[in-house]
Amino acid sequence: MKDSCATTDNTASLILIRGLPGAGKTTRAVELNRPVTVAADDYFMVDGEYRFNPKRLPHAHAWCQDQAIQGLRAGLPMVVHNTFTQRWEMEPYLAAADVVGASVEVLSIFDGGCSNEQLFHRNTHGMPIKAIEAMRDRWEEDWQNGNPTPPWER
Repeated sequence: MKDSCATTDNTASLILIRGLPGAGKTTRAVELNRPVTVAADDYFMVDGEYRFNPKRLPHAHAWCQDQAIQGLRAGLPMVVHNTFTQRWEMEPYLAAADVVGASVEVLSIFDGGCSNEQLFHRNTHGMPIKAIEAMRDRWEEDWQNGNPTPPWER
């Protein structure tokens, strides 16, 4: 599913790919064949090995946002593929695109037609099934009307 939320003539563009772990976000990002893709998971890649540390997750998301913002400021076509279960998770990217006048597309993969068990077996980062279930439960299909404010600031 594709949701358009802005269009401009600027060369900078932003595609946000959202979906549950294992739904195919990274595969879709590669298929788009854009020069710059980034995900919070990239932060945990060390010498070609994924080394997840849950205590570093806020840093991973801050790093991902910074990479996207730098790319947008440079006029690059950016693709960001994170779970983005709710609007507030996308808001920093949407705001940055707005500031530079970049076009924005949001591609919602959701679960890719898979059950929680299938997603658990498909995801490459060892996401526990309980975490996948929690993400499914909080998924905002209508993200455009979701609350842009992080829960801890509401």
